Amino acid sequence: MPHLLERAPTGRAKCRGCGRAIARDEWRFGERLPNPYADGEDALTTHWFHPLCAAFKRPEPVLELLESTPDVVEGREVLEHHAREGIAHRRLPRVDVISRAPSG
Repeated sequence: MPHLLERAPTGRAKCRGCGRAIARDEWRFGERLPNPYADGEDALTTHWFHPLCAAFKRPEPVLELLESTPDVVEGREVLEHHAREGIAHRRLPRVDVISRAPSG
């Protein structure tokens, strides 16, 4: 499925990785997935991420996009490094925060 890397036309989208808004004209990564709620067979939905959040949370699609795109991507080496680390260490994308258990 064709993933996207583009500048945000508005500031309404939120990152699926960190939950913060993606500012207008900021780079964003779009992961294209089948839409389970649409009637058509080819209906897709897009989940938006900050590029660095996508490298941490969705390493495989980020590497797919970087390998298929010969264009100059801002911070390409950093994105590739973090995506490869996420693939090498399978549980790394699930680590979000560190917190103390409420029971103590």
